[in-house]
Amino acid sequence: MPQRSFPRRALLGAAFVLPLAACGTSGGQTKVQSRGDRMVRWVYNTGTERMMAPDALTLMGITNEGRDIPVRLLGENGSDGRYVIALVSIRKVYEFVLHRFHNEVFIFHNCDRNFKRLTSVRYARNGKPTVITDTAFAEVDFQQQLAFWVERMPGR
Repeated sequence: MPQRSFPRRALLGAAFVLPLAACGTSGGQTKVQSRGDRMVRWVYNTGTERMMAPDALTLMGITNEGRDIPVRLLGENGSDGRYVIALVSIRKVYEFVLHRFHNEVFIFHNCDRNFKRLTSVRYARNGKPTVITDTAFAEVDFQQQLAFWVERMPGR
């Protein structure tokens, strides 16, 4: 049998390795991060470490066995009140809690890093927190609070 000058196995191996190697090189290009990933990085790097009372967050399913919830947060004043965004990682994933004080009521929204609203809670200053069942109201307020923070996020 005649010997081949280039082994067939080497050719087969190169056929598998070269496309994978090409995917691994960036060629000087940077990967574009999602808006949610940029928001996580921004709040994580510039936010201050705080502890949030568990009352409203417990209704959202965020618990720390009855203790305060550790977060990193940013707060700014808007034309219609104070807005706060908190980065929570208690469930081993990053998620946001947006809230503001409006008409003598705190309105909280929990969303994932893709900005999908998960739960909304209304918390009167002298009352108990309750889940907002009016989804239209909750979604409009959530979008307003989210727009406030997306507008201020660097590199948007």
